[in-house]
Amino acid sequence: MNKNLIEEVRNALNRWLKAFNDNDIEALMAIYDPEIVYANSAKPIEIGIPAVKAGFINSFAIKPKVFFKEEQAIAVDGLGYLAGQFRVAGTHPEDGSNVGEVGRVVVIFRKNDAGEWKLVFDMDNRPPDVTI
Repeated sequence: MNKNLIEEVRNALNRWLKAFNDNDIEALMAIYDPEIVYANSAKPIEIGIPAVKAGFINSFAIKPKVFFKEEQAIAVDGLGYLAGQFRVAGTHPEDGSNVGEVGRVVVIFRKNDAGEWKLVFDMDNRPPDVTI
Protein backbone atom coordinates (compact mmCIF):
# COMPACT_ATOMS: atom_id res chain seq x y z
CA MET A 1 0.00 0.00 0.00
CA ASN A 2 1.43 3.36 -1.04
CA LYS A 3 0.72 6.27 1.31
CA ASN A 4 1.32 8.83 -1.45
CA LEU A 5 -1.26 7.14 -3.66
CA ILE A 6 -3.75 7.09 -0.78
CA GLU A 7 -3.25 10.85 -0.35
CA GLU A 8 -3.83 11.38 -4.07
CA VAL A 9 -7.11 9.44 -3.85
CA ARG A 10 -8.14 11.36 -0.73
CA ASN A 11 -7.44 14.60 -2.61
CA ALA A 12 -9.69 13.41 -5.45
CA LEU A 13 -12.46 12.66 -2.94
CA ASN A 14 -11.95 16.08 -1.33
CA ARG A 15 -12.46 17.69 -4.76
CA TRP A 16 -15.66 15.64 -5.09
CA LEU A 17 -16.86 16.75 -1.63
CA LYS A 18 -16.17 20.41 -2.44
CA ALA A 19 -17.98 20.24 -5.79
CA PHE A 20 -20.95 18.49 -4.17
CA ASN A 21 -21.13 20.91 -1.25
CA ASP A 22 -20.91 23.83 -3.68
CA ASN A 23 -23.73 22.18 -5.67
CA ASP A 24 -21.50 22.67 -8.74
CA ILE A 25 -22.74 20.04 -11.19
CA GLU A 26 -20.05 20.70 -13.82
CA ALA A 27 -17.16 20.50 -11.33
CA LEU A 28 -18.71 17.35 -9.87
CA MET A 29 -19.08 15.63 -13.24
CA ALA A 30 -15.47 16.50 -14.12
CA ILE A 31 -14.40 14.10 -11.36
CA TYR A 32 -16.30 11.15 -12.81
CA ASP A 33 -14.84 8.61 -15.21
CA PRO A 34 -16.92 8.16 -18.39
CA GLU A 35 -17.49 4.53 -17.27
CA ILE A 36 -18.86 5.48 -13.83
CA VAL A 37 -21.17 2.98 -12.16
CA TYR A 38 -23.27 4.57 -9.41
CA ALA A 39 -25.20 2.18 -7.19
CA ASN A 40 -27.31 4.23 -4.80
CA SER A 41 -29.38 2.12 -2.42
CA ALA A 42 -32.48 4.23 -3.06
CA LYS A 43 -32.68 4.05 -6.86
CA PRO A 44 -31.77 1.95 -9.91
CA ILE A 45 -28.14 1.70 -10.97
CA GLU A 46 -26.82 4.58 -13.06
CA ILE A 47 -24.09 3.98 -15.64
CA GLY A 48 -22.21 6.75 -17.41
CA ILE A 49 -21.90 10.46 -16.73
CA PRO A 50 -25.22 11.52 -18.37
CA ALA A 51 -27.23 9.21 -16.10
CA VAL A 52 -25.30 10.21 -12.98
CA LYS A 53 -25.58 13.90 -13.86
CA ALA A 54 -29.36 13.71 -14.22
CA GLY A 55 -29.62 12.15 -10.77
CA PHE A 56 -27.47 14.81 -9.14
CA ILE A 57 -29.36 17.65 -10.83
CA ASN A 58 -32.49 16.35 -9.10
CA SER A 59 -30.64 15.90 -5.79
CA PHE A 60 -29.31 19.46 -5.85
CA ALA A 61 -32.87 20.79 -5.48
CA ILE A 62 -32.44 20.47 -1.69
CA LYS A 63 -29.09 22.35 -1.73
CA PRO A 64 -27.40 19.39 -0.02
CA LYS A 65 -24.23 19.34 2.02
CA VAL A 66 -22.40 16.09 2.64
CA PHE A 67 -20.11 15.13 5.51
CA PHE A 68 -17.75 12.15 5.21
CA LYS A 69 -15.94 10.11 7.86
CA GLU A 70 -13.29 7.79 6.42
CA GLU A 71 -13.14 4.23 7.71
CA GLN A 72 -10.75 2.62 5.22
CA ALA A 73 -8.39 3.65 2.42
CA ILE A 74 -6.46 1.43 0.03
CA ALA A 75 -4.49 2.43 -3.06
CA VAL A 76 -2.37 0.49 -5.50
CA ASP A 77 -1.06 1.38 -8.94
CA GLY A 78 -3.91 3.04 -10.78
CA LEU A 79 -6.73 2.21 -8.35
CA GLY A 80 -7.82 3.75 -5.08
CA TYR A 81 -10.61 2.72 -2.72
CA LEU A 82 -12.16 4.73 0.10
CA ALA A 83 -14.94 3.63 2.42
CA GLY A 84 -16.70 5.46 5.19
CA GLN A 85 -19.80 6.97 6.66
CA PHE A 86 -21.70 9.89 5.19
CA ARG A 87 -24.40 12.30 6.21
CA VAL A 88 -26.29 14.41 3.68
CA ALA A 89 -28.46 17.31 4.83
CA GLY A 90 -30.50 19.83 2.89
CA THR A 91 -33.72 21.81 2.81
CA HIS A 92 -36.89 20.71 1.04
CA PRO A 93 -37.52 23.31 -1.70
CA GLU A 94 -41.30 23.41 -1.21
CA ASP A 95 -41.79 23.59 2.55
CA GLY A 96 -38.33 24.45 3.91
CA SER A 97 -38.18 21.34 6.10
CA ASN A 98 -34.86 19.69 6.84
CA VAL A 99 -34.17 16.55 4.83
CA GLY A 100 -31.27 14.18 4.75
CA GLU A 101 -29.91 10.72 5.21
CA VAL A 102 -26.97 8.83 6.62
CA GLY A 103 -25.19 5.76 5.35
CA ARG A 104 -21.99 4.11 4.35
CA VAL A 105 -20.25 4.60 1.01
CA VAL A 106 -17.55 2.88 -1.03
CA VAL A 107 -15.89 4.79 -3.84
CA ILE A 108 -13.26 3.56 -6.28
CA PHE A 109 -11.08 5.96 -8.21
CA ARG A 110 -9.05 5.01 -11.27
CA LYS A 111 -6.05 6.97 -12.54
CA ASN A 112 -6.49 7.76 -16.23
CA ASP A 113 -3.81 8.13 -18.91
CA ALA A 114 -3.55 11.86 -18.16
CA GLY A 115 -2.67 11.06 -14.53
CA GLU A 116 -6.04 12.24 -13.13
CA TRP A 117 -7.94 10.28 -10.51
CA LYS A 118 -11.51 9.76 -11.74
CA LEU A 119 -14.41 8.22 -9.84
CA VAL A 120 -15.32 4.95 -11.54
CA PHE A 121 -17.52 3.25 -8.91
CA ASP A 122 -19.73 4.70 -6.18
CA MET A 123 -21.99 2.58 -3.97
CA ASP A 124 -23.84 3.46 -0.81
CA ASN A 125 -26.20 1.84 1.64
CA ARG A 126 -28.14 2.79 4.76
CA PRO A 127 -27.06 0.45 7.59
CA PRO A 128 -28.26 0.94 11.17
CA ASP A 129 -24.75 1.36 12.66
CA VAL A 130 -23.83 4.71 11.07
CA THR A 131 -22.97 7.25 13.76
CA ILE A 132 -22.29 10.59 12.04
